[in-house]
Amino acid sequence: MADCVISLEKISKRYSEKTLFEPISFGIEAGDKIGLLGINGSGKSTLLKIINGSEYCDTGNVVIQKGLKVNFLSQSPNLNGDLTILEQIYQCEHPHFILLREYQKINSELRLQNSEILLKKQTALFQQIESQNAYDIEIKAKTILTILGFTDLQIPISNLSGGQQRRVDLARVLLDKPDIILLDEPTNHLDTDIIEWLQDYMIEYTGTIIFITHDRYFLDAVSNKILEIDRQKLQFYPGNYFEYLKRKELEIVDIQRKETRRQAQLQKEMKWLNRGAKARTSKPKDHLDRVKELIGKSYLTTQQEMDISFQTQRLGKTILEMHNLKIGYNQDESTPSTILLDDFSYNFQKFDRIGIIGPNGCGKTTLIKAIIEEIKPLSGKIKTGHNTKITCLSQAEPNIDPNITILDYIRSFAENIRTKDGVLHTSEQILEKFLFDRKMQMSKISSLSGGEKKRLYLLSALIFGSNFLILDEPTNDLDIRTLEILEDFLDAYQGCIIVISHDRFILDRVTDFLFIFQEDKSIRKFPGNYSDYLLMKRFEEENATKEAPTPKTLYKEKKIKKMSYKEEQTLLQAESEIEKLENEKKNINHLMTEKAVNLTPKEFQELSDKLAGIEEKVLEWLKIWEELSLKRESQ
Repeated sequence: MADCVISLEKISKRYSEKTLFEPISFGIEAGDKIGLLGINGSGKSTLLKIINGSEYCDTGNVVIQKGLKVNFLSQSPNLNGDLTILEQIYQCEHPHFILLREYQKINSELRLQNSEILLKKQTALFQQIESQNAYDIEIKAKTILTILGFTDLQIPISNLSGGQQRRVDLARVLLDKPDIILLDEPTNHLDTDIIEWLQDYMIEYTGTIIFITHDRYFLDAVSNKILEIDRQKLQFYPGNYFEYLKRKELEIVDIQRKETRRQAQLQKEMKWLNRGAKARTSKPKDHLDRVKELIGKSYLTTQQEMDISFQTQRLGKTILEMHNLKIGYNQDESTPSTILLDDFSYNFQKFDRIGIIGPNGCGKTTLIKAIIEEIKPLSGKIKTGHNTKITCLSQAEPNIDPNITILDYIRSFAENIRTKDGVLHTSEQILEKFLFDRKMQMSKISSLSGGEKKRLYLLSALIFGSNFLILDEPTNDLDIRTLEILEDFLDAYQGCIIVISHDRFILDRVTDFLFIFQEDKSIRKFPGNYSDYLLMKRFEEENATKEAPTPKTLYKEKKIKKMSYKEEQTLLQAESEIEKLENEKKNINHLMTEKAVNLTPKEFQELSDKLAGIEEKVLEWLKIWEELSLKRESQ
């Protein structure tokens, strides 16, 4: 049996009148990769915070195996706005970063005073750094930050958007080399390519992971266990998300069977009760109690479904047309415009289902703002049809009073709402369909979790029955159950849909055509969903790799003759020079480590510069050696 690295003993948590979970106990084993599921507001994020120690439980204890390091990626990063990206990463608690920070501190002190004690410390630290290859962590950090979309690492944290700060925080978590990682929606604000990289990283990670995500592909690929929070109780399911779904299906069948038996037994007992008081008095008291239990107990206690469609106006002949569109922004009058998309045209057809993908900052949201007339295009024209009614669910939260109730918020749009079947529903009934029960409807919006707010805003965006729906990152902060219901709604939607999303599952489920932003400020129009595009992309990359001439094939194509005598001599010289330079490097490294006590800071810097110069020469000779070696092999 694997080691238990985290034990939770009889923990419970309440907020005001709301109970998140009753006293629960469970253990987490080393190497577990646990996907945490539950509807918004069920306590998923709170449970991670309790394990991390950033929030207290009302009862019970959390015990983490001694000596293990825990790192937590929260939805709200706590970073130092005065630091640059690289400086922030240098604050990681990885042992190598600690060494490098101490070394930098000693160097700074030596610039102010020439101290023998400081020089000895500097030497000892340098020896540790060299023996542990500590500088490699900086290379790894820069690599991860580049993958996460950062090219300029000197930008202050305060200048970054919320999504960018989360990506810096993700890099911090990964670089800290923790034994246990807690991740709260790690795929939010990540491009699809980065999500796939992170997914592979997590699969290869040897530590323990507990994570919350709405990305079902990520969940299925990474998890080996599922932990579900449902009606204040926790239940473990072995296997990935697909295995969890199969077990849940069996559970539903079992629950339906139990409910059928309960109804049959209840019907029999009700007949007995209807026989009159005399018959009832002949029965023992425990029998009466069992009848009461049958009446009060139902196995079908699953949450209500958000199965609803609103009336929509029929689309006209002209829906939405974009002609030679150029979009971007102007920083000021003296600065040229920054162009994000140039010369794009498209005429929407009835029931278009279009997904928009591309790296962060490429112009996806800017295109949407141009369509809904929040900004003007730099040039070109957008024509909206007379019968086209656009509704947009943006990433930003609406500017509303947090102290009003959920019911009052929906009533501010409409007291009664007509659904597609022509039936008029009250605001209370519609809210119940969207998983807000009558008691919860009286809660203030400020009391809702991020996901519950998103679900409420989603409802407000849908109730007016538009026929052109734009969803900008709709999956952020929504639980999987709400996403499944949203997808069912979109399947039956009688209008056009544009979805900007990093969620690969919703792109596959909802869309059948893609707009893919390219580096040259154009859009590639792709007929198919995201998985179709991935297959095509991989096919194109494989063909490009096959067709791209390797150095060997290039030499063969040029029909290079045998090496000349001069080239043979140059190859020998290259081998000799490389060996000579490597010996010089070895001698300088030895001098810097063993004789550093007697070196002044200036001498130390001169040796460092000399070492860098030798490295450059080695690279130059290596290039010559590789070219000539390749030529000799091709003969």
